[in-house]
Amino acid sequence: MREMTPTERAYVAGIVDGEGYIEFVQRDRIRHDRPGKPIHKVMNIRLEVPQVDGRLIDYLMETTGEGNRDLKKYPNNPEWQDQHRWRVSYRGVYRILKQIRKYLIVKQEKAELVINHYDKIFSKKTFGKGGFGVK
Repeated sequence: MREMTPTERAYVAGIVDGEGYIEFVQRDRIRHDRPGKPIHKVMNIRLEVPQVDGRLIDYLMETTGEGNRDLKKYPNNPEWQDQHRWRVSYRGVYRILKQIRKYLIVKQEKAELVINHYDKIFSKKTFGKGGFGVK
């Protein structure tokens, strides 16, 4: 992770607000590899920004120091341009949102949910003689 300048934070927040998607949802995961196929609750936490110009994705990755890129092609629609996507998940989303939250407008509420979720998790952990421990 990289510490962004205030200008970078504002710009990244504008991109996330306008083009981005923040997913924060709990889903059931069926464990097909386990006897009885138990169902577990899992949290899906993801930040995604799609863009046809890959330079913006390069900028976001360099500026934040987080995430990876994906390229979606549309072979059945020759008029459509390929779509570059910047994807960040779990704690990477938290680290980014902590820096840009005060600049968000549209996605402010969703960002607060993610930040509060991780703040609760991190407040339960403590540094001890043996490293991280749970109270």
